[in-house]
Amino acid sequence: MSAIAMSNLSRRQCCAGLLTVLGGLAAGGCLTISPQEEQKLGDKEAKEVERTVGLIRDPRLVEYVQAIGVRLAKATGRTDIAWQWSVADDADANAFALPGGYVYVTRGLLALTNREDELAGVLAHEMAHVTERHAVNRVRAATPLAVLFGVPSGILGMVSPSLGGMIGGAGRVVSGLTLAPYSREQETEADRIGVAAAARAGWDPGALAEFLSALERAEALTEGGSKQRSSFFATHPSTPDRVAKIQAEARSLSRTSVASIAGTRAALLGRLDGLVIGDNAANGVFVGRLFLHPELDLALEMPANWKTANSPEAAGAVAPDEAAVVLLHVVGDGEDPVAGARADGLTDDQIQKIRRLQISQLPAATISASTRDGTRVALTWIAHRKRIFRVTGVSKASEWERYRGDFERTATSFRPLRAEDRTRITESRLRVRPARAGDKIAQVIARGGTTWNAAQAAVANGVTTEQALDRDWPVKVAVSERYQPAGTAPPR
Repeated sequence: MSAIAMSNLSRRQCCAGLLTVLGGLAAGGCLTISPQEEQKLGDKEAKEVERTVGLIRDPRLVEYVQAIGVRLAKATGRTDIAWQWSVADDADANAFALPGGYVYVTRGLLALTNREDELAGVLAHEMAHVTERHAVNRVRAATPLAVLFGVPSGILGMVSPSLGGMIGGAGRVVSGLTLAPYSREQETEADRIGVAAAARAGWDPGALAEFLSALERAEALTEGGSKQRSSFFATHPSTPDRVAKIQAEARSLSRTSVASIAGTRAALLGRLDGLVIGDNAANGVFVGRLFLHPELDLALEMPANWKTANSPEAAGAVAPDEAAVVLLHVVGDGEDPVAGARADGLTDDQIQKIRRLQISQLPAATISASTRDGTRVALTWIAHRKRIFRVTGVSKASEWERYRGDFERTATSFRPLRAEDRTRITESRLRVRPARAGDKIAQVIARGGTTWNAAQAAVANGVTTEQALDRDWPVKVAVSERYQPAGTAPPR
């Protein structure tokens, strides 16, 4: 949950189909649209990505990714596209593109990168999805309410625009980022066009195949090799012969002779040093069911055994049977919780029904409401540090008595952080350690301390656990550190 996140973010169905909920998607076509309409569509979805996923602002990373993108753009010859390259604040290894030239790699993908050629191959692949207009031809199939409660959010919006906006975002927040998958034919086409562009721009066209193999290794380690696909393979379907096809295509290409941008492995990893691995504590963290946010100075306890999730837009939890959701949003600046309710669009009649109270000695206001379609909502606004927060509980009316107590306990658990809370806010960051001559990866991580085991560190560094390393070879490790606010010197 970002310190600058705002509420009432309603969304319409559109052909981009990128940010959906709880896996409720379907592939399909849409009407041909003009380049101008495509750009508007991309602009809108890009704002949604920034709002709900977040972007990394570290200039060392962003400028590097952009420099690779600029060189690739020249190789594509598509100067008519307003290309924009960004790093998404997502722990999963993934890359995606939006209509109009928006291309993203996640920080999770960067953490697995060991060669600049690999990153160039991924970016070129995503840019091919844009040039071939694959990104336009993906369709979002379900709205949050249709998935959670079988009730279209548009109906709620007709009853009460404010309630429709509040409830409509529930499923999106607790599900995180979900992308509609490309077809295998689209992936094959993007592979072919992408590796050709990478070769023309001076990078190894076969590096994409190497990176796909690294992703397969990383996936095999996840949850003991569970059948759940990684974010990248969930959206970029793989086939048994995909790597072989890319390698064959790469062998047929001539590579332009141009120096790399980073130059060396050490220079590349220097740009990655300090990258957050896993959850970004700046957006808040869950310690068990307790949500702690260091920048907003707040703690909130979610119901026991509920599935928790966090995004720059909100923090939330969904009941085990998915029949209820509770969410925490930032409404905006202010010191009067009732003013926050007005800002959320409540009518004068609804405002009259609000009950004022105190929660952890903070001014608060609460109301419950029903809609005509059988959904019930508990809304609580709390003023804290010149911001207004809203805790929203949503369930079917038939389940209200079952979950009302959970909603009340969650809302009344809101409080400022305590000193002991701050000591519990940690995050893992990528650090670089030099190997000694003949070291194996386990020996390096034993000296530096890391949250990765030897197998994970080997995959992250593109080596095997038994491989002997050269002296001073830079090794990536993930180190657990106490959260440091932006602008403060991190521990090294």
